[in-house]
Amino acid sequence: MEIRVVATVIVKPEFLSEVTEALHEVIEPSRQEVGCLQYELHRDIDHPETFVFYERWASKEANAQHNDTEHFVNFARRLEGKLVRLDIKRLKTVA
Repeated sequence: MEIRVVATVIVKPEFLSEVTEALHEVIEPSRQEVGCLQYELHRDIDHPETFVFYERWASKEANAQHNDTEHFVNFARRLEGKLVRLDIKRLKTVA
């Protein structure tokens, strides 16, 4: 069953440049993964420190495999201590 992930990332102002770079670097390798149907990064127009990933995965397992990839693990390490908040929603279509 296809799942969607909406991940909201709010960056501490002093790390905005560094985290923005890391956010952009994780996109292409993630898009190349088996099971990745869509992987987009958005930025809040009114709050430039807020980013939202919108992802579609072929299955819950494909998303779990993504979370274990080397590029994603390294990406997560780069964010440690640099965020105000990280909110991840894993969603399935119900209607």
